[in-house]
Amino acid sequence: MTAISGGLEGQQGHNVKKAVPVILFFFVFALIIDNSFKLISVEMANDLGISASTVSWQATLAGLIIGIGAVVYASLADTISIRTLLSLGIVFIIAGSIMGYLFQDSFSMILISRIIQTAGLASAETLYVIYVTKHMPKAEQKKFLGFSTSSYSLSLVVGAVTGGYVSTHLHWTTLFLIPLLTILILPFILKYLPKEAARKSHVDIIGLFLIAVIATSVMLYITNFNWVSIVVLFIAVVLFIMYIGKSSKALIGIDFFKNRNFVSILTVAFIIYTVQLGYIFLFPFLLEDLYGLKLDTISLLLIPGYISAVIIGALSGKVANKLSSKQTIFIAMIAIATSLILPGLFVESSVVIFVISMILFSGSFALMYAPMLDSCVRTTPKEKVGTAIGFYNLILNVAASIGIAYTAAMIDSVSYQVVLFVLSIVALFALLMYWILGRRLSEN
Repeated sequence: MTAISGGLEGQQGHNVKKAVPVILFFFVFALIIDNSFKLISVEMANDLGISASTVSWQATLAGLIIGIGAVVYASLADTISIRTLLSLGIVFIIAGSIMGYLFQDSFSMILISRIIQTAGLASAETLYVIYVTKHMPKAEQKKFLGFSTSSYSLSLVVGAVTGGYVSTHLHWTTLFLIPLLTILILPFILKYLPKEAARKSHVDIIGLFLIAVIATSVMLYITNFNWVSIVVLFIAVVLFIMYIGKSSKALIGIDFFKNRNFVSILTVAFIIYTVQLGYIFLFPFLLEDLYGLKLDTISLLLIPGYISAVIIGALSGKVANKLSSKQTIFIAMIAIATSLILPGLFVESSVVIFVISMILFSGSFALMYAPMLDSCVRTTPKEKVGTAIGFYNLILNVAASIGIAYTAAMIDSVSYQVVLFVLSIVALFALLMYWILGRRLSEN
């Protein structure tokens, strides 16, 4: 009996580990799709005859859905098996992709399609991390979680090249057909992922809905400056504060906002991360308009920047041994501002300036991520670290969406030079906030 049990346990462990490359491949593929769609905004706008601020919605809402989806999938993973959730994610991806391709002449339908598609894409990244932490031995978890960091960087490179070459040599709508390949992953998910017993869990639908309303109202105001959006924003913020103050089942408790360290770093992170995707969204518009470059060439110009992020991210551990979190964050923010001021001063001089700028820009964000997150959760009780990280990542996704929205609004109304200077000012403002608030933060 013991021998049989041991054999079954070994087989089960073998299958559990076999599922890791399946989910990791799905994770990479999902990120490639999402990054491809971010790049082709300029082609979509040209083809449909819409403004940059309008087309930005397909990227901003996607980012918002990914942030909210991460929290939802993480909550559902305690109730529904990861096997089932990943399968459901593939169904969403296929449904949204088919709809987007069929209704490619209607931006409204494309927007709906992207929301459905992204609801499926959001499953891969979150559930990979959860699967590793639930099923892998603790001694191996860091190794497998490290794969996700490398895979994210890889997906940026492949996603940029895919979006650039498909839109240039085929058509941007072809990107809606590529996600259909996820159906090939489904049999492996059903074969290798274990069936898990259902347990009771709770998804804070009210809290997530209020966060979505807050973010959307900000983006709507940035797009059309309608005062109604400000009223909705004010009401949503008040309701959210009241809700987390009274509900014991809220996605984050009011106690988190009584922690000055947590609130200070969260505020700074929100400001600086609006810049990140803002510049990446601006990049193809600027290079196509000023230099007449096609997206396939533009995508290649992004690669050095993404590679720098991979290298600096890999070396961030060694940097942490030499510099404190505060020092590292200061250096990264100064470098981010410099990377935006530089092309702003020489906006029409040479494409090389923008390549150098993107290398410095991407590398600086890679350098800043770990110490910023560490500073945010350092004073958080251990039993609440998971909640803090989940909310932190949600806020970063909301910030990125808002950053795309205000950058797109500026593209429609001011020169590219002004946009670059505004983004650099936002980065410097984040640095100033960090310096002011940093006096009260704990040092490592």
